[in-house]
Amino acid sequence: MENLITTAMYARSTFNIIPLIFFCFIPVWQDAKRPHARLAAKTAAAFALMEIVMFLIYFLLPPVIADSVNEFLCIVVFFHLYQREFALKRSHLWFIFMTACLLGGFTYLFYHLVSIFFHPTSTIDDPVYADVFLLGLAFESILVLSLALPARRYLGWLVHHFHEEKVWRIIWLIPMCFLMFSFIFIPFDNSVMFVGRFLEVYIITIFILFILILIIYGLFYKIAYSITENQNILQRAAQLEIQAQQYHRLQAYMQETTRLRHDFRHQLTVLAEMLKKQHYRELEDYLEQSIGSVTDMPLKYCSSPAVNAILNHYVSLCREFCIDTRLNIRLKDDFSIEDMDFCVLLGNLLENAADACKALPEEKRRITLTAGQTSEHVIALHIANPYEEPLSIKGGKLLSSKHDGEGQGLKSVRLITEKYDGFLDIIHENHIFEVKVLLNF
Repeated sequence: MENLITTAMYARSTFNIIPLIFFCFIPVWQDAKRPHARLAAKTAAAFALMEIVMFLIYFLLPPVIADSVNEFLCIVVFFHLYQREFALKRSHLWFIFMTACLLGGFTYLFYHLVSIFFHPTSTIDDPVYADVFLLGLAFESILVLSLALPARRYLGWLVHHFHEEKVWRIIWLIPMCFLMFSFIFIPFDNSVMFVGRFLEVYIITIFILFILILIIYGLFYKIAYSITENQNILQRAAQLEIQAQQYHRLQAYMQETTRLRHDFRHQLTVLAEMLKKQHYRELEDYLEQSIGSVTDMPLKYCSSPAVNAILNHYVSLCREFCIDTRLNIRLKDDFSIEDMDFCVLLGNLLENAADACKALPEEKRRITLTAGQTSEHVIALHIANPYEEPLSIKGGKLLSSKHDGEGQGLKSVRLITEKYDGFLDIIHENHIFEVKVLLNF
C-alpha cells in the first residue's frame, strides 16, 4: 500500500502537462480538424490513458529511469495526436510543441527552486512534495496565461504566414537546447545550494535564461516578418508591373479604336465605291488589311481585374512567340483566394510553360490552362505544355535550368498550395509537362 502511495506521488507530477496542452492549442485553435468540444474530449481521454500508463511505469521502474521514459512517451504520444488534429505543417506544429516543452522546462527549474527553500535537505530522488507541486503548477498556469495573447498573435502569425521550410526544420533546435539545459541545470542535492553563492547564481541564471529566450523569439518573429513583407512587396511589384503593361495595352487599344471610329466613315465610302465598281479582288485585299490593323481587345476571364491582367499579359506574350495558348477559366465572382496569391500562382506556371515552349519548334508550341471551381470552396487548376530538354530532378524536386537549386517558380507554387491546405501534383511523361493544383478556401 505504501508503495502505491509513493508511486501516485511521483505520477501526479504529470498534471503539469495540462497547461502545456492548452498552450499548444492557443496559436492554432482555428486550424482544428474537428469541433472544439470533440477535440477537448479526445485530449482528456488521451491524458487519462497516459496517466494510467505513467503510473504503471513509476510502479515498475526506479524513479530516475521512469522520469526519462515518461518524458519520452509524453513527447511522442502527445505530438503524434497533436499533429493529427490540426491542419498545419508538421514542422510548424513541432516548433509550437517544443516551445510548450520549453515552458515546462522553466516550470521544472521553478519547481526545484521552490524545493530548495521549502525542503533544503531533499534530493532529486525524493517524491514530489504536495506544496512544491501545487506552487509549480500555479506558476506554470500563470506563465501560460500571461503568454497566451503573445502566443496567439505572434506564434500564430509565424505558423500561418512564414513559409520558409528550411528555417522551420532547424528553428525548433532553439527551444530543444534550452529544454535540455533546464534538465541539466538542476541540483541533485538541495543542501549543496546553500554553500557559498550557489543559490544566488542559480536564481540569476534562470532569470537570464528566461530573458534570453524572450529576446531570441522576438528576433525570430521580427526577421520572419521582414522576410515575409519583402516577399509580399516583390510579388505586389511584379503584379503591378503586369497590370501596368496591360493598362498600356488597353490604353493603346482605346486610342486605336478612337482613330478607327474617326476613319470608319471614309472606309465605308471606299468599300461602297469598290463594291459598286465590282472590284472584288481589291475589296478583299482592303478588308484583310483593315482586319489585320485592329488590335485584339483584352479579354475578361473572371471578376478579378488582377487575374484578368495576368492572363492577358501572358496570352499577349505567348502570341509574340507564336505559342498556341488555350485558356478555359470558370471561376465564380466570390472566390476568396487573395488576388496576389492567385496571380503569383498563375504567373509562375504560365511563365515556366512559356519558357519551355520557346525552346521548341513553332509547330509544337502550345499551352493549355484550365481553372475552375469543383465545389463551393475548392479551385482546381491544370496546365500542360510540351518540353524537349531533359529535366533535372534531385530529392524529388525539379531543379532550375537557370540557377542552382529548385526552380523559384515551382517553389512559389508549392508554398501557395500549402498556404491554402491544397494539393500539388507534377507529371512529366512523353515530353508533356503537367501541373495539377487544388486549392481550398
